[in-house]
Amino acid sequence: MTGKLVLVGVSRKSTIYKTLGITPEQALNGTTVLNTIALLNGADILRVHDPKEAKEATTLISAYKAKSPD
Repeated sequence: MTGKLVLVGVSRKSTIYKTLGITPEQALNGTTVLNTIALLNGADILRVHDPKEAKEATTLISAYKAKSPD
């Protein structure tokens, strides 16, 4: 570990909505999925457009990590 924080900013990116064939406004679910993957893989900070949903994801991932054996 380098001691540096990892920031991820995938919120409503074209990668999500183009892959799913939807509009940016419809990309919340895809954004949440990618935020969850990022958190599970070591992201420390999420840059988001939808803070409520991102907070819910971080809360669930924190609870999951607290209960999971390493």
